[in-house]
Amino acid sequence: MKFATFASLACLVVSAFASANAPAADMNKTLYAYLRGTETGFDPAKYSDTGSVEIFKSIYETLLSYDYLARPQMLVPGSAEAMPEVSEGGRRYTFKVRPGIYFSDDPVFKGKKRELVAQDYVYSLQRLVDQNNRGAPWDFLFKGKIIGLDEKIADAKRTGKFDYDKPIEGFKAVDRYTFQVNLTRPDYLIPQMMGSPATGAVPREAVEAYGDEFDGHPVGTGPYRLREWQRRNHIVLEVNPNFRGITYTPPAGVKVDEHIAAQLAGKTFPRIGVIDIRVIEVPQAAWLAFDSKQLDVMQEMGTAYARMVAPNGALLPKYQDRKLQFYREAQGNTYWHMFNMEDPIVGGYTPEKIGLRRAISYAYDQQWEVNIVKQGQAMPAQTPIGPEVEGYDEHYRNSIYRLDPAYGNAILDKYGYKDCDKDGFREAPGCKPLLITYLDQSNRDTRDYDEMLQKLMSSLGIRLKMDKKTFSDLVKQRQAGQFMMSFGGWNLDYPDAENFMQLLYGPNAGPVNEARFKNKEYDQLYEQIASMPPSAERNAKLIRMSKIVAVQAPWILTNHALFSHIAQPWMIGYRPHPSSKEYWQYYDYDQDMRRSMTGR
Repeated sequence: MKFATFASLACLVVSAFASANAPAADMNKTLYAYLRGTETGFDPAKYSDTGSVEIFKSIYETLLSYDYLARPQMLVPGSAEAMPEVSEGGRRYTFKVRPGIYFSDDPVFKGKKRELVAQDYVYSLQRLVDQNNRGAPWDFLFKGKIIGLDEKIADAKRTGKFDYDKPIEGFKAVDRYTFQVNLTRPDYLIPQMMGSPATGAVPREAVEAYGDEFDGHPVGTGPYRLREWQRRNHIVLEVNPNFRGITYTPPAGVKVDEHIAAQLAGKTFPRIGVIDIRVIEVPQAAWLAFDSKQLDVMQEMGTAYARMVAPNGALLPKYQDRKLQFYREAQGNTYWHMFNMEDPIVGGYTPEKIGLRRAISYAYDQQWEVNIVKQGQAMPAQTPIGPEVEGYDEHYRNSIYRLDPAYGNAILDKYGYKDCDKDGFREAPGCKPLLITYLDQSNRDTRDYDEMLQKLMSSLGIRLKMDKKTFSDLVKQRQAGQFMMSFGGWNLDYPDAENFMQLLYGPNAGPVNEARFKNKEYDQLYEQIASMPPSAERNAKLIRMSKIVAVQAPWILTNHALFSHIAQPWMIGYRPHPSSKEYWQYYDYDQDMRRSMTGR
């Protein structure tokens, strides 16, 4: 049966993409942008950091995508001709790959045009569960769902090699352009997963030819290709000459930014030939680059500078006079402090270990972080689920997330955390040493944050040590479970609560479930909600899962960030997306205006 027969998913059927004859990009136009955090590499099977994923979206194409302007977010065809056909009660999804899509030219193709076909998705999606790909950080998308896939994973663990040539029923090329997904159980989120940037198609011959060097030599069918890369410093993309070009048509009956839609009307995209991206991790440096007109757009401004430019969510008059374009809005994200549940001091599920984590949660001041650290540009988080996604309940309030250090101290007293040597700090039960080490990022300004954590722990009589590492090293340590306590955050891959709840699913313990939390009831509820369409019953299960997280305290939820974005007056067609991903292919600018204002 057709996708449209599922009432809960009917809104996904509308397509906003239309083929055009050829890209209209002007190679004399260069967009100057930046990444707020370092990238790791450009192999979608290996990396899940925000910087890398933003680049994936421009180089690779997924079967489905999200409409640029539709709010709330709407799935539309990407490399697929249309939305998938659904059959077998939600256990089978059939996609038709659009003929005539070609990978960017590469020596591995020996001078021939290489067309995208269904088998490319069979191969690319299996790569996401291959543990040899840096631990498979995206395996949560398909593990436990696809017929025959778990058996291949088990075989790979035994042999040390994933057998891509062994066919499975779960991922199947029915013919050259027909790709089929067959599931072990109904799953209404498969379309959303096929819109995640990690599911973009890669050509097997290029992956095998370049091996580990494929990280820096990506080959895709997307609007841009990699021209230059200076790791953790500078990335240059250029338009892919083989990209077919797209036009934008607003979907019927859906809210869009009409002003931006009018700017896009009748044009073929991409328009800009080169995207020049600098890695700028220090918010002050990023603002200075934008303020001096070295950057065309500034996605996700640092909180201090967003407050300086638009203290109440509106530009100050001097910036209005400059005709800057400004947006502040909620996006699908959640931030937290987390404990390593396998650590002998802060981990575990005995009453005293749960009591320690709960006590720390009662000493944590959500509102202080929102007001001081985030400077009003955040909302206190009540559940792991970010706003702007299916299953988020803006009215729910979790009673455990309240500031009550006296109660936290009483919990510690109850479970035997006392000051045995009378030095002002508690020891663990049995008068054993108690020192909590917090793994933090070194290359950013965290003074307010550090002071808040020290104050929090001091209010409980707990020693705290800050362990500062570069972001890339920090991620490696967290994913390897080499930490006691650290911070975490998640920007949605697809707008559904399941994408957040999988972060604490027991079988995902490791690179996805970094806290390594395991709870039988939570896992059972997760497996239920993962197979359910949106409903009041599903939402009740999500609330129950949130309560389990609060009680067991593998995380201390902090906030959902409100992001501020700013663009220069010459930008055309610029609109931030709730996914926090860049849509560079739709950006353009008035070249004469920019030249007159910048000299370039």
